[in-house]
Amino acid sequence: MRLTRAYLGIVVALSFVVPAARASTANQDPCGALKKEDVAAVLGGTVSDPKVKGPLPAGPGSTVTSCEYSGSGSVHVTFNVTQLPASQVPTFKAYCTDHEGLAGLGDLACWYSKAHEELHVFKGTAFISIMLRGKSNPTDAIKALAKKAVDQMK
Repeated sequence: MRLTRAYLGIVVALSFVVPAARASTANQDPCGALKKEDVAAVLGGTVSDPKVKGPLPAGPGSTVTSCEYSGSGSVHVTFNVTQLPASQVPTFKAYCTDHEGLAGLGDLACWYSKAHEELHVFKGTAFISIMLRGKSNPTDAIKALAKKAVDQMK
């Protein structure tokens, strides 16, 4: 069973749930974990300055934040991180089933769909979602973006 699009839409819209007592610098600033120059290098061109959404309240002790970049044409990158309570991590991981070509990326990684335009990565209690739209054959680029972000979130 996979997370439904409606449920993931809510998670992605909320994107970055951070309990204040456990927030790290990268989790407080998603654009610090996936920087403009990293996105530009992976996409091979210029990108817009980041657009940050949040932090917004997302439930008891949680806030939500995301970081978005636009490149040339219709290329668009959205980076979302949800800091989950430890008790919820196994539930989210249960929906992470397509691991093709993702060994060694975070604690667990999976593709959201066969189009490889959205990648989910777990690192500790962080659930990371990176979406790359408008690029043909996005597989390698989105994996590179995820690696850069995960490495910054140590």
